[in-house]
Amino acid sequence: MVKFEDLADKIVTSDVLIIGSEGAGARAAIEAAEQGAEVTIVSKGKIAKCGTTIMAGADITLDGKSLNKLGFAGDPEDSEDKFFRDIVVQGFYINNQRLVRAYVSSAPARVKELLDWGLRVSSAGRREINTTGVEIMRVLAGRVRKFGNIQIVEDVMVTDLLTKNDKVLGAVGVNINTGEFMAFKSKAVVLATGGWHEAYLFNTGSAGLSGDGQAMAYRAGAELINMEMVTFCPNVILWPPIYRGSIFLYILGMFHGSLLNSKGERFLEKYHPSIVELATKTEWNKLLLSVFSMREIREGKASPHGGVYFSLKGLSKQDLENSEAFLIMPNWKFQGTDFTKLVESMVNGELMEVGPAAHYFEGGIKINERCGTSLRGLYAAGECCGGLFGANRVAAATTEIIVQGAIAGKCAAEYAKKLSNNIKVDVDQVKKLKDKVFGPLKRKEGVEPLKIKRKIQVIAQENIGVIRDRNGLKNAIEQLSRIKESELSKMCPSIKVPEYNMEWVEILEIENMTQVLEISARSALLRKESRGVHYRLDYPNVNNNYWLVEIVTKRANSNIKAYMCPITITDIKPPRRLMSFEESILKAIEICK
Repeated sequence: MVKFEDLADKIVTSDVLIIGSEGAGARAAIEAAEQGAEVTIVSKGKIAKCGTTIMAGADITLDGKSLNKLGFAGDPEDSEDKFFRDIVVQGFYINNQRLVRAYVSSAPARVKELLDWGLRVSSAGRREINTTGVEIMRVLAGRVRKFGNIQIVEDVMVTDLLTKNDKVLGAVGVNINTGEFMAFKSKAVVLATGGWHEAYLFNTGSAGLSGDGQAMAYRAGAELINMEMVTFCPNVILWPPIYRGSIFLYILGMFHGSLLNSKGERFLEKYHPSIVELATKTEWNKLLLSVFSMREIREGKASPHGGVYFSLKGLSKQDLENSEAFLIMPNWKFQGTDFTKLVESMVNGELMEVGPAAHYFEGGIKINERCGTSLRGLYAAGECCGGLFGANRVAAATTEIIVQGAIAGKCAAEYAKKLSNNIKVDVDQVKKLKDKVFGPLKRKEGVEPLKIKRKIQVIAQENIGVIRDRNGLKNAIEQLSRIKESELSKMCPSIKVPEYNMEWVEILEIENMTQVLEISARSALLRKESRGVHYRLDYPNVNNNYWLVEIVTKRANSNIKAYMCPITITDIKPPRRLMSFEESILKAIEICK
């Protein structure tokens, strides 16, 4: 009889296992450790050097009155209730209002902690302090390393959760460097794995963001929510190639610059002035500029590489260096790149090609206000979750990670305290998962994984992008289903050894990306309206008469079950009416004045 100890090359046991080491994961680890739990952080890369957090700009949002009390120039007339209202109204009302309340009420304490731990702030505004993602991780990782009851396991890709009777008991994965099969036994698990950026051909994420948490939660039987909601970042550099994928012009565009189509037209001028102001001066810019740019592209007014043009015409070098943008990106240095030559060329009249790139995921694992999922012992925090921001994120994801990370860590530790140390895993399940993981290495020949990856990325970009319609979504579902059924099992790495085999790791990631993309497309097809970042050309209205619902997806044997559930309302009752996309935005502006 095969024993559990014989299956794993290494077994790690702890009270709380945290999958993902960055913002949400690090904050969860700190909280769980403070509760006295033995904690293991397992990271796909190196802590503070992977994931999304280090890529952030980054503003940390909280209500202005609380910001003012912390000594910054926040708006003293603001309040948690006003902040709550704005997040719900501008999230198009499908936010889980319990999650929103936890966000706004916990933010001041979480921000104060970061400041007390030494966070350096560059500037502050009405509702935010500005820093960088690198700085946030410097502080959090430094704090994590102070605890003797936190073990950090790096360069390990967790592939699946271990479950028994709808209860999570740990996870399995592979050491990317050694190829060892690792098993993690734990009383509670926190997923903090970020989004699925790599499923899109053009995205703003770092390597390795392949929807691992969402996919493994789905396979384990957890519910996912609103997976159709994907935010795209506008003004991401398409061309020249040296700067491709950078959000430098997105940041600069919040202060300066204009957008042109291939005919040289300033296409924002066709929209209502209030909407243009919202699109250029607030967090709405991601949604609105992405939709407006994509409308020009779909109408045949695209730049040569499939985007629109960004212009600084009429501005001098001095104008730019006297601006707030220069304070945020001093000497035009941003995320380790020097953009001085780019700015100089644009001041001299050169246009840059920009376009929308997959940037943030409002949908994800369904959680409650304790960050608990539909499975006992499984918690989740940060971008891998859904429900907080509804259909449009207008507040900072950096606040999300510190708020939800702390909640998830605390609740996971409290749950773990109630359980005995005798964790009995299902040995047959472990064997099946190990066989699945090592299956690709046993294939003598097959399909190159990069070809499959490019295929699904193109499917996502063309069919599940900024603007969707029935034909495109059905096409995506059909193609992804075929790939899942007949091609994934044929992926074969060119090298058969497990040590540092990045092709093998990529195969495991591609399976996750394919899964979450199909779920996203099915959710988008079910929601027959436009709402926030989910914009359907064939259903262009916001329909509050029928679609004030969550789209929940769950595994039903080998099929995806998608269904509608009521939204969670605590304070703000949504208006029941049918509105055009632009009308809904103007109404939100009016309410949030």
